[in-house]
Amino acid sequence: MIKKLWLPLPHDYAPFFRGLHISVALLILSQIINSNFTERESLSDNSLEGYITWFHIISGFTLIFLGFMLITWMLTQRGFRWYFAWIIFDFKGIKQDLSLLKAFSLPDATRGGIAATIQGLGVISLLLVALSGGLWFLAQSMAGIPEDMVRGFMHWHKFLTTFVEIYFYAHGAMGILHMYLARNK
Repeated sequence: MIKKLWLPLPHDYAPFFRGLHISVALLILSQIINSNFTERESLSDNSLEGYITWFHIISGFTLIFLGFMLITWMLTQRGFRWYFAWIIFDFKGIKQDLSLLKAFSLPDATRGGIAATIQGLGVISLLLVALSGGLWFLAQSMAGIPEDMVRGFMHWHKFLTTFVEIYFYAHGAMGILHMYLARNK
């Protein structure tokens, strides 16, 4: 059963990346679920909310670490232009992928293409959310930090989380669709 689930997953050529990708996805899913049960007022409580809040914080710091591992691996394996060609106004890959999509054909991952661009943006979003949450926690924990600044970090953390959640669900759905279509070729 596990083998049936494992084989169609992407990145079989890079077991480290595959494991890192799955670990990040599972941690993000747990963050989405447990965020509804966190209470900053319960940080010092010996309660279920306190434990869930601490789990959220520890998982968030773990995601910062894993996010930097992910972006480092991506950039050392394929380079900046693979994921971020659009920053230097190179849209050739995106145009090629759009042409394939218009012809009802799924494009493969290519340098500067839609899949690579979306993956790059997803990892940047992940890091922004995790770092803003980490900054909120550190500011909340330190004496002398203005309350407006602490609230600002929390605001940005919650605001940016919206993009990671959209990315998470859309990326997962597209991945499942891609695996299904590849399996039924």
